[in-house]
Amino acid sequence: MPRDYTKYTVEGLGENLNKRKLVFTIVKGWTEKNNPSLEEIQTAFPDEVQGGKGFIVKESEVKDAKRFNMEEPLSIKNGTKVVVSNQWGAKNIEPFLELVKGLGYDVKKIAKEVATEKPAAFTADASFDITQLSIRDFKKLLRNIEDKEAFEKSLIKQVKFNIDFWSYLLIYDNVVNDGGLELSMNNSDEADDIFLVEWYEFEDEQMSLAQFVLEKLDINFEEVNTDKEKKIQYIAAFGSYLYYSLSNLSYEIGAPEMAGFIASNDHTSIQDGEDVFSEHGIGDDWIISMADEWLMYCGFDSSDYEGECGVFLMNGDFMEFSINYEGMAEDIIAQFE
Repeated sequence: MPRDYTKYTVEGLGENLNKRKLVFTIVKGWTEKNNPSLEEIQTAFPDEVQGGKGFIVKESEVKDAKRFNMEEPLSIKNGTKVVVSNQWGAKNIEPFLELVKGLGYDVKKIAKEVATEKPAAFTADASFDITQLSIRDFKKLLRNIEDKEAFEKSLIKQVKFNIDFWSYLLIYDNVVNDGGLELSMNNSDEADDIFLVEWYEFEDEQMSLAQFVLEKLDINFEEVNTDKEKKIQYIAAFGSYLYYSLSNLSYEIGAPEMAGFIASNDHTSIQDGEDVFSEHGIGDDWIISMADEWLMYCGFDSSDYEGECGVFLMNGDFMEFSINYEGMAEDIIAQFE
């Protein structure tokens, strides 16, 4: 399941649009042209195209604000305000494209190239390269910043070209901004699109997040354990996917499922994890440590949740833990809902 970096151009409306911007731009254009009633706009853009979370709803009736573009409500007939879903990924964008083709919109796909070399625009004046820095090294760097403004400018530019490292903005906010999510949330547009996940992606395959990220990056556990640069990328991408998974899944699942999701990250949850650990004689399970550290940067320190807890893991196994994952899951859902 490789990641979809596709951008879109709509003749007469916009260029180089990500999925959520594409949908909003077309719905906005159609609304301005037709001045529809609520029934007419919901008939033109039915919920089933989005996939079940609602496509067009009245602004006053929104229950899950994070799932809609609340900043740009659209005015329709009789002064009613409606908002458009922002939950668009590889699975539901195709039905949308079929729908709007029938409405007369000419949408062209633009395959986004993923940079394989570091752009000269930031390597020439950058004193660091995030793709070469482990979490530990990055945190050391943050303790010795001389020019905060210049550092942030370089960091943001590098994240733009290496989106897997969006999670490093979380670390920056944790270390430099005392936990306030200023830099990460103000630079999340691309990440919102890339790291969008839905529960079926994990449940249908009984897949842990640790395995999911490997498949998204199209690498295997052997490579991660033997290639330093790929390991750094994998750990960074895991942090980015974890934050967005907690955020998005909080609207889809309950505490028991969330507990199983966050508890299911160790080397045994990865397809070839056991073989690689055995072959290389690796003793400590760094997958567990990695997941715990990223949970901390997301605002949930496992040391605050001591206590016995039994959960069903993503593979269906039941396991007892000395961490109260269900209590943590309840706090996660409360924070992101």
